[in-house]
Amino acid sequence: MEYLKETIIWNNSLLKYLISIIVFAVSLIAMNIVLILFLKVLLKLNTKLQNEFIVNLVKSIKKRLRPLIFIIALSFGRVGLVLPKEVSGYWAKIVVVFFIIFVVMFICDIISNFSNNYLSNKKGVVISDGIITILKALIWVIGFLTILSNLGVNVNTFIAGLGIGGVAVAFAAQSIIADLFNYFVIVFDKPFLKGDYIQIDADKGVVEYIGIKSTRIRRNSGEQLLISNTNLLASRIQNYRILEKRRQYMMLGVEYSTPLEKLKVIPDILKTIIETNNTEFVSARFIEFADSSLNFEVIYYVNTADYNEFVRVVEDINYKIIDEFNKLGVGFAFPSRTLYISKE
Repeated sequence: MEYLKETIIWNNSLLKYLISIIVFAVSLIAMNIVLILFLKVLLKLNTKLQNEFIVNLVKSIKKRLRPLIFIIALSFGRVGLVLPKEVSGYWAKIVVVFFIIFVVMFICDIISNFSNNYLSNKKGVVISDGIITILKALIWVIGFLTILSNLGVNVNTFIAGLGIGGVAVAFAAQSIIADLFNYFVIVFDKPFLKGDYIQIDADKGVVEYIGIKSTRIRRNSGEQLLISNTNLLASRIQNYRILEKRRQYMMLGVEYSTPLEKLKVIPDILKTIIETNNTEFVSARFIEFADSSLNFEVIYYVNTADYNEFVRVVEDINYKIIDEFNKLGVGFAFPSRTLYISKE
């Protein structure tokens, strides 16, 4: 024991170092036990509520708080040690920096958790990933400025310097600013949403991601189309999500040899076939004498916005038309030519 008291290293005896290590270890264990008990109480309270927000909150606290607990335990451990003023001052600043980082990360977790578990589940409420990203970035900026202020940096001078440089950056990044502005137009005006099937000029596909600078669309052929928000809003956009029904137009040609009595019953047959599906029949009329066929114009609506369902219904109707025409003995016409060969 005397050896521990008399042996001095950096103005502290070995006994003080030993006591500091014990205090650090006890503090670390005690705070972790308190944390575990607190989290268990939260989870127990949530057994009745079954709230995903609380579950994610517990995960966030467990993940973010442990590094801070380690730093706080170190602070308790160094209380009995004699340290140079510079070291003590730096240590206090380190603790503050870690605490600010913890608060910022915890707030960002709460924002993501709240967005995923509440806002995204409410009908009519759409929160873009970009909005969440911008909000988190602002929180990090505030946290960064707070850290600078605690480190003795004049924040006002720092911001003023950024403002002067920002003017030059703004001129060099006009397209980025335009894309950012148009991103907010997309978010708040909602010409389309993530998951919508849209057409932009000649391209069709599903919106996969709406970003701050660009939007990604998965084409029907499988490849991904990346288009800037400015160019996107400058294009003509067709959004198929708001469709309640799809129109089908069909020109049906039968042979010239078809008897008149059979021609007259074709519209009724077509109407009967079409109305048995999830459709709205509009018309079926004999409208023209074409080069190789007698043409019937058929128009109807399929009561679905889903393209795959629309194609399935049209396919089913087409099969039934072929079947009924075969039973009636009516043949489908196709372009043909008669060649006369002279013997002269």
